[in-house]
Amino acid sequence: MIPHTAFAEAQRQIEQCFRFSTGQGAWGLAIVGESRTGKTSLLENFELKHQKSHDKDGMNVPVLCASVPSGPTIKSLAGKLLEGFGAPDPERGTENEKSRRLRRLIKESGTRMVMLDEFHHFYDRGKRRIMHNVADWLKVLIDDTRTTLVVAGLPSCKSVIDQNEQLAGRFLAPIEMPRFIWTDIGSRSQFIKILKGFHNEIAKQYKISEFYNSEMSFRFYCATGGLIGLLAKLLRQALRNASDSKADSILLHDLATAHIQSAWSSDDTNPFETSFQLVASVDLLDRVSKIGTKIEEEEEDLHPRRRAKGQRSQSVNSLLVA
Repeated sequence: MIPHTAFAEAQRQIEQCFRFSTGQGAWGLAIVGESRTGKTSLLENFELKHQKSHDKDGMNVPVLCASVPSGPTIKSLAGKLLEGFGAPDPERGTENEKSRRLRRLIKESGTRMVMLDEFHHFYDRGKRRIMHNVADWLKVLIDDTRTTLVVAGLPSCKSVIDQNEQLAGRFLAPIEMPRFIWTDIGSRSQFIKILKGFHNEIAKQYKISEFYNSEMSFRFYCATGGLIGLLAKLLRQALRNASDSKADSILLHDLATAHIQSAWSSDDTNPFETSFQLVASVDLLDRVSKIGTKIEEEEEDLHPRRRAKGQRSQSVNSLLVA
């Protein structure tokens, strides 16, 4: 529905790894990018294409997906993976018991791919150390079960792989999920195409301005910093407001209201105000490029364990789902 080239290319590469995961060896693939660039949505969409099923031989789980807990231990990560199977009492048992149970389920359920979101949690920013024992356990698990491992996380997750020689040897080149950059012609063109995709869907139900013209696309860019998750969040809020008020249109002032309601932190500038200066100055673009980064850095430094709960990128294809 939404023409996101990086998203489509990443899906293609994951599908290729899945198709050739024959049980003869363990592959590794890392999806790397800032928060809200679509990494979680990528994993979720792939998992939906390869859902769990049951047949006469029992449960079939081709893709096992889980989120790495903050400050992971072997027990907590094994519990999350068992939870991904829908196993009863996933927190029950010792470290060794959980590991044996997990290996058995992976083999008996025909699991070909393990996907781990929030992989950067293997790096504890507060203590500035990597959870090497958990990474070693994961490597052994993947080797023993001969599954393909796909991980997604912030750029810091690359250091986790780099510092584990045996793990790094199994990984292909990382897939980058970048934010869109206004000064890059190709990147800007992609952002505008995505706006057009959103516009075409929303216009089926509401009267709206042309999201992808030069003025509106710049307003959207300045509001979201080129992060697809923030764009989806903003538009979802506008749709909820329109639905609640039973409106038949979403106008500029409606977007201004939605921006105020959906932005966790912002300065006094609202790109959807009529007084907003539509000039791509160096200062403005510099401030916009920092959207979504400052708060994350502060939260990780102050609360490294609290931070990760529920921070999931918005799906570009689930914008219209309430």
